[in-house]
Amino acid sequence: MTICYFLEDIAHERFLKALVARLAEEQGLSPDRLIHDVRNASGGRGKVLEEFRQFLDDLSRQSGTPDVLVFAVDGDCVGYRQRREAILRIANQKEYKGLMACAVPNPHIERWYLADPEPLQRIAGIQPVCPRYKCQRDLYKQALRDVFLKAGVTPLLGGAEYGEDIAREIDIYKVGRIDTGFKHFVEDLRTAFSSYLSFAHPDHRTME
Repeated sequence: MTICYFLEDIAHERFLKALVARLAEEQGLSPDRLIHDVRNASGGRGKVLEEFRQFLDDLSRQSGTPDVLVFAVDGDCVGYRQRREAILRIANQKEYKGLMACAVPNPHIERWYLADPEPLQRIAGIQPVCPRYKCQRDLYKQALRDVFLKAGVTPLLGGAEYGEDIAREIDIYKVGRIDTGFKHFVEDLRTAFSSYLSFAHPDHRTME
């Protein structure tokens, strides 16, 4: 199963790859059956939708589409619904027919890192605090960085280097209650996996 990612930055990549693998395994797809194909946007979030258009054009010229496409972009206070509609509008304009799941952390992916404090506390050794939702530039980025700084660790990637460990251990239900965008992404992804298994491997229950 090939999963192609179109992501905004390294914080998305570290967290989402591990979360996707975890959710796939829940549906009977073992990690060694997954191929992660990561494509990153460049030039900042202002160009990410423009580059997504080009990405879909390039994809259409290839021999096939990925089994699942994961698109991730921070909400930046615009909000989940508006961002997702913009993503799906581009996909429709480009006549993309593949399975897709949209991750729109609002305002930033670091809020997902902080939403369930228990994994982060085990990693850093101190109690993290996830600020109440507020549309403020870099609020959650700084809050995540501060967790490690208080623990005496300088996070060279701002905390993204621990994204895989956090995503493997978070309480998915708890984070979904805190962040609607997270809940919808998990639902989108589970639906995509179910569709893939139904059409590509109708006997998937015997695959384990």
